[in-house]
Amino acid sequence: MKNINITEEYFLQHNKIKFSDTMHKDKNKKIILKNKKSNTNKKIDTINKINDNANNNNNEIKNEELKEIYLEVKQCMKCEQLCKTRLNVVFGRGDENPDIVFVGEAPGADEDRLGFPFVGRAGKLLDKWIEEFKINKYNFYIMNALKCRPPENRDPLPEEKINCRNFFTRQLEILNPKIICALGRHGFGNLIEFDLKMPFGKARSKIHYYKNKDKEVPVIATYHPAYVLRNQKEEVKVIEDFKFMLKELNNIIGE
Repeated sequence: MKNINITEEYFLQHNKIKFSDTMHKDKNKKIILKNKKSNTNKKIDTINKINDNANNNNNEIKNEELKEIYLEVKQCMKCEQLCKTRLNVVFGRGDENPDIVFVGEAPGADEDRLGFPFVGRAGKLLDKWIEEFKINKYNFYIMNALKCRPPENRDPLPEEKINCRNFFTRQLEILNPKIICALGRHGFGNLIEFDLKMPFGKARSKIHYYKNKDKEVPVIATYHPAYVLRNQKEEVKVIEDFKFMLKELNNIIGE
């Protein structure tokens, strides 16, 4: 496919839309589709926001402290195996002054190739939840515990999480969210002390707290979208967890 940028590629992957000559871009590089067979304008707006956020994180990070961490991550060579196999580091995407931070486990193949988190099949499902629960009305940010893809999408090794820990904690300190949604056991385990051999479901339906500098930030645990893709009946539990998270967030901000 010739002359197709990351935004277009993302849209193709997630929505199976065939781009034609009827497509054009405005000065902000947001995609405008004239094809009536495309998804709704709301869906397009959601994807535009996601891609704008992704571009900001990789190329136009506004916060100087975040930019400094991102450059450190790009130069990091602590995990020899990950450094040999990665295509890109995957820092994060979203609003840099977020109400909600979603914390995942580690980048997958699509994330490694494109350089930002949750853009594969699991990302499409997360996008759906964000849209369905109108999370777009809040500021949100998406990141992972690890910044590099483990080969073959294996679980992160303990030493890899330790090596990435400093980047992770500093990033959260700067973002300073009101609430954190942990996606999956490794994302949760990077925030809250948790025996990974225990059933992850035991962490659900309760409020945990992550110490972010001198602030206790509520943490809600739910299943990783990749897990839900393999176990679709569990999506109802994610819906419960998102409702629980938004109720707590609205209590915090006074809505």
